[in-house]
Amino acid sequence: MVEILVRGEAALRAAAERATVTVHSRWQADAPDAAMTAVTTAHAAAVERARALAAAGAIESWHADRAWVSHHREWVGEGLPQRLVFTASAALTATFVDVDALGAWIGELGSAPEHEVGGVTWSLAEETERRLSSRARELAVEDARARAADYARAAALDEPAITAIREPDPAPARPFGKARGGAEAAMLASADGSAPVALSAGEIEVEAAVEVAFRA
Repeated sequence: MVEILVRGEAALRAAAERATVTVHSRWQADAPDAAMTAVTTAHAAAVERARALAAAGAIESWHADRAWVSHHREWVGEGLPQRLVFTASAALTATFVDVDALGAWIGELGSAPEHEVGGVTWSLAEETERRLSSRARELAVEDARARAADYARAAALDEPAITAIREPDPAPARPFGKARGGAEAAMLASADGSAPVALSAGEIEVEAAVEVAFRA
C-alpha cells in the first residue's frame, strides 16, 4: 500500500451584502467645555440619524461610544510657551444592508467638520457565508480526490481511498476583516462633501482548504 497526502483547495465568490463603517466625531479647542460641546452635538446628530436608518431597515446593527476628552501640549514656536489643547472625541459604528443609504449618510456626514469617516469593511450575511463555506469545503475535498487520483494514475496504483481528513492550521488573519481583500469601495464625493457617496462593494471570496490522506 502507498500513502498519498494531498491538499485540496476551493474558493467561491459572492457580492458583498453588508457594509460596516465607523464615524469618529472629533474636535479640538482651548477649553474642554468647548471641545465637548462641539463633539457631543455632532455625535448626537449622527446617533439620531443612525437610529432612524435602523428603524427604516437600512442599518442592521449599530453601537456608539460616549464622548470623552483628553489634552496635550502643542508646540507653537521657538521661545513661545506651549499651547494646551483639549480634544474631545466619540465613535459610532454601523453595519448597513442598504449601500445607497450608506452613501447618502456619508455624504451628509461630510458636510460637518467634526466628523471623520473611516474605511468601509464589506462582508456577507452570516447565512450566506455559512452556505458558501460549506460548499467550498465540499469542493476542497473534491479537489483533493482529483489530485490523489492523478498521483495514483501516474504511479500506476489502484483507485485511492481516503484514510484521514484534517483542516490545516488557520491562516493569519487578513486586514479589513471579512472582506479578505476581495471587495473594494470607490468613494466619489463632491468637493464640499454634501453629495451622496457612490460605493461599489465588488465581491467577497470565501476560501476552504483541507488536507487529506489516501491509500492506494
